[in-house]
Parts: sequence; C-alpha cells; structure tokens
Amino acid sequence: MKTNTSLFRSLAAAVVLAFGTATHTSFAQTTSTTTPVGFVTIAIAGGGTPSAPAYTFTTLGLVNPIAFQSTTTTSTAGTATITDTAATWANNTYNSTTADAPPTHFVEILSGPAAGSMYDIVTTNGTGQSLTVSPALAAGVTAGVSYAIRPHWTIASVFGPTVNTAGGLTGATTSGNADQIQLWRNGGFATYYYSTGGLAGTGWRQFGVAGDATNTVIYPDDGMIIAFTHATGVNLVINGAVKTGQTSVPVLTGYSLLGNVYAAGMTLTSSGLYTDATGDTGVKPGNGSSTGDQILVWNPATAGYRTFFYGSGGLFGTGWKEFGVSGDASGTALPVGSALFINRAGTPFNWVAPQHPATFN
Repeated sequence: MKTNTSLFRSLAAAVVLAFGTATHTSFAQTTSTTTPVGFVTIAIAGGGTPSAPAYTFTTLGLVNPIAFQSTTTTSTAGTATITDTAATWANNTYNSTTADAPPTHFVEILSGPAAGSMYDIVTTNGTGQSLTVSPALAAGVTAGVSYAIRPHWTIASVFGPTVNTAGGLTGATTSGNADQIQLWRNGGFATYYYSTGGLAGTGWRQFGVAGDATNTVIYPDDGMIIAFTHATGVNLVINGAVKTGQTSVPVLTGYSLLGNVYAAGMTLTSSGLYTDATGDTGVKPGNGSSTGDQILVWNPATAGYRTFFYGSGGLFGTGWKEFGVSGDASGTALPVGSALFINRAGTPFNWVAPQHPATFN
C-alpha cells in the first residue's frame, strides 16, 4: 500500500483542470434538463512508479443531473424524514436494497436557511411519499422548502467499472502495484484500487477491507488524491451538471480534505470560509497560523503546503494571510477542481460556500 505518512510531506501532487478534450472519458452522467451541464478535465500527473507514485490532489467539480425535484410537504429540523405529497416515486427508487450497501442518491435542500445542505437517502417510501435521510435535517429545513434528488458519484461511475476502462488508471493483484484513489474518511486516508485477481479477487477494492468497493461514494465536497504509478500522465474527463446555489459543507474538528464543488474558481475571500471574529460559523481567526484555524493548499512546485489563516490583528494584521509571506492573501486562488485541507481547532461548523460563478448569464 502507498500511504501518505504526513500531511506536510511525501505528497507530490499536481492538479490541472480545464474545459476541453482529453484522453480518457469517465462514465459519468452527461445530460440534465434543469441545470447547466459541461465537463471538467483532470490531468493525472505522471512521473511515478509503484514504489514512488506521482500524486494528483483534486476534486470532481461537477454533480450528477437532478433525478427528481419538488417541494417538501413536511420536514422538521432534527428529524430524518422528508414528506412530499406530490412525490411519484416507488419504494426503494433512490436507495439500495442490499444490506449495508452505500447510498445511491442524496437530497440537496435548495431554498430556505439550510439551502445547500445535503443528506444521503436511506429509504424511499412510495406509499407514504417520504424519504428517510442521514444525517438528521439541519435547522431551517421546514415544510415548503424546495429540494432536489441526485445520484451519487461512485468510484466506478467516475473511473470506470473495470480496469480496462478505469479512466487511465491501472490495476494490479496488490494495492502496492496499482494506481490508487485516496479519500479522507474518519480522520485518515481510505485507499481504493482495482484488483486484477489474487487474494482480493477482481474488481474495485478498499485496502484492508474485504468485499466489493465498486459503489463507494465520492461526495460532491470530497477532496481526493490519485496516486499514479506511470511515467506519462493521462487526462480524465468528468461529464456532469454544474453545481448551482450555495453549498453547505461540513467541516469537522481536526483535518478535513475538501474540494471546490463548483465548475469555477474561487478565492479565499469569495469562498465564504471566514464569516466573523467568533469563528463559530467559519474558520477561527488568530494572531498567527498556530492560534487560529489553518487552510493548507498543496504546492507541487515546492512539494509542500502553503498555510493560510485569517489574521485577527497583532503582528500579522487583519485579513487573510499566508504563513511566512508578508502582505494580503485574500485573492489567493482556489481553482476549479482544487482541494484543500482545513485544520479546525474548535467545534465543527458548516462552510457555506456561495455559488461560483455568481450568475450564468
């Protein structure tokens, strides 16, 4: 297994995203009737070997098209049920019927104070015209809010269902010889690869976990790392729908690896990561990088992280700052497809990211 032993070293990542043609095409949805559609190209960095892979630090930047959109009849914050008397779905339409299987669809709230919050669908009740979701509904989810249901991205829908169509990635009989996809789960990396046989069998697998990982969910706000074992890089095209409206992204205590969910770049200032001096609903400011929350952005040129924080005054001044660099860092770019670590010292909060671009006119 290829591991990331430190957040501050041993990642040689490079991300280049653009709108245009590419070598390999993913197996993502390509049409939508309600939102703009397009594609994002992820350049998977070459220059790697099985013992020293090249790392690409990225996110998807698009969502799947809407499968169903309506308005809630009943929904209450703190509960796990949404009811819609206009619903036309049947039992189990938007959930798996296999025990312990990953969720297949999610609900996004589109209006009201909780707009942009997202919930996995656990069960779909056709007779009761209701959805059971996880986690519990946030404050502001009430009757009369609009919502949309979308299919989840999975490892197979993005990188291909088999090794021969795996978006340019190569499988092997062991994880250490295969290209890998690394997702941040429960405070550490979960590593996925395509097994071509051997003890793990054939198909997508998670290192150290038995069973099929084909339907592993890649969430819209997931940052991910691709460990590539080849000298020449490849391009992966993600086809899908452009994310619109604000997005509520959970930021946990400790490290969270998150991505820019939009098909447009943002800056530290426009991201909405800082809200006020309390740090209750955004990153906590401080008098230096060690006293407030930290934003870590990988810099492939130096093979290290650039560390940003929101200064609360004192020696560093007020506003977005980069540790070790004088001046204002508020215009620092978070491009399309970029991913970043947030090191949160306090309690969790929801990062409410405004739509980028602001309009599509």
